[in-house]
Amino acid sequence: MLGAVSGELMHGGLIPFSRRRAMQFLAGQLAVTPVLLTAPGSAQAAESPAPYPFVFNQSLLDTFMARRGGAIGTAGRAAVAFRCDHHLNRFKAAILPLHRKYAIPVTIAAMSQMTAVEKGPAGSELMPFPLLQKTALENGFEVANHSATHRDAATDLRLTEEIVEAHWSLARSLPKLPIELFVPPGVGGTNYRGFDGGASWSSFQKYLAGRLITQQHALSTGYMPGYWSMTGQPLLNMGRSHVRIDDAGVAWRGKDFVSAARRQHKGVCFMYHPSALDAAGLAALESLFAWCAAERDAGRLDILTVGGLMLARIDSSSRHDLLGGDQGFRKGWNGWNGLSAKWSLRAEQGGYCARRGAASTPLSKDCPLGAYAGSTRQLRMIVQSGTGVRFKLEVFDAESPARFSTAKYVTVRGSGTNTVLHQYITLPLTGTRTVRVQLTPVSGGELLLQAPQLLAA
Repeated sequence: MLGAVSGELMHGGLIPFSRRRAMQFLAGQLAVTPVLLTAPGSAQAAESPAPYPFVFNQSLLDTFMARRGGAIGTAGRAAVAFRCDHHLNRFKAAILPLHRKYAIPVTIAAMSQMTAVEKGPAGSELMPFPLLQKTALENGFEVANHSATHRDAATDLRLTEEIVEAHWSLARSLPKLPIELFVPPGVGGTNYRGFDGGASWSSFQKYLAGRLITQQHALSTGYMPGYWSMTGQPLLNMGRSHVRIDDAGVAWRGKDFVSAARRQHKGVCFMYHPSALDAAGLAALESLFAWCAAERDAGRLDILTVGGLMLARIDSSSRHDLLGGDQGFRKGWNGWNGLSAKWSLRAEQGGYCARRGAASTPLSKDCPLGAYAGSTRQLRMIVQSGTGVRFKLEVFDAESPARFSTAKYVTVRGSGTNTVLHQYITLPLTGTRTVRVQLTPVSGGELLLQAPQLLAA
């Protein structure tokens, strides 16, 4: 039964959830026998071998890792992730512009019924699912299952509705986004019949809620305190908690949390509720965004999605690059259309650059998606201009831009110094086979492009 369910989710063959099927699925979960799996980590000693007290879905975990090309190496840098918990009306109006301004991805914890159960200033009805999907693709956002209604579930059937049916519903509503993570809601009451938000690893096996979560999702956050492991082993972050930055005083201390994580060679996940952020809170949040972006641009910090942080590995520099690795132009055009577009190659400051000429046309490269479809990516490149230039940076469906397209206009001052650019996107899970990365000069003169990458994030 579990294999059939996973297959339906992965291949899009979803059918309406019925009470009969819910009870059939539930019967299978109630019959699950705890299995102890040996893995390199434990709640007591995260770096030494010990049995995990929960059963995870190996197929979903393998797909999750393959989508990102394996562990995400940060070359000694700490990493952060940001999480937004629903209330998307306020997010759309006040916080989305900040994520765009500083090029910062976010993982949105979404309820499958949030547009119906959340109304008004603290609601979500102004961000219907088609708009949420479009926004996520264009800005490199990730969406996680945050239950159906954010309410307690005191029976087996209600648990199945809040976890399983919610997952299926989100997958139907957001067909171009993989729903791989669960973010437990704070519900009170019975706390999902003792699950208590995933306060320990054993919660994911001992309680029905935990078993439903692990069999429907690759991974889950929770309420286990502490900074995030950066060993490249995502199960070590199963149930890991967050730093809540709704309060302006906590948000102003955000850099202190990052500094503490750095000292431990770990990462940190920040979480906010948009409706809880007043004017002071927004100012503090923007200050934290600006500081994180500056640290990233200086090469001292990586900013990832929650899924990316699960896979981060601080002692490695290996990170999947859909544009073909970190060779840049050292081995020629490397699949870019430089010759036909009338750009030239030249050595510049120890690197190899593509240089725009007077007759140059848009520079581009096509990237087949394959198993990487659905992953969030960080488009990173170094540009330079001695004269000043404005150009359009695009990623779009190479066969039909109407299916997927995102663009950003960039102005580079004529300083002759390197500028590092970042743009995050999420590759469509379905409907797109190949994306094209394209750079089109709009005005100005000289433009040098170095080390373009489309990195797992």
